[in-house]
Amino acid sequence: MDTVTVTATGRRYTLTFSRLPGRKFGPWPFADTVRDLRVSALLSAVAARDLVMDASVHGSATAEVDHG
Repeated sequence: MDTVTVTATGRRYTLTFSRLPGRKFGPWPFADTVRDLRVSALLSAVAARDLVMDASVHGSATAEVDHG
């Protein structure tokens, strides 16, 4: 199973994907990060928002991504 990790740096967020090791995407503000997760990781709006909020609180958060 692939994963996506959101890392918070201040009020900006970066994304890393297990399928693309060594690459970072971002940094983006909250809303843009949620939008990108909906497109690139195929997360629902609620799951994407929750993942970014978890990263905001804990510094980073990881979720499994199922691309079928």
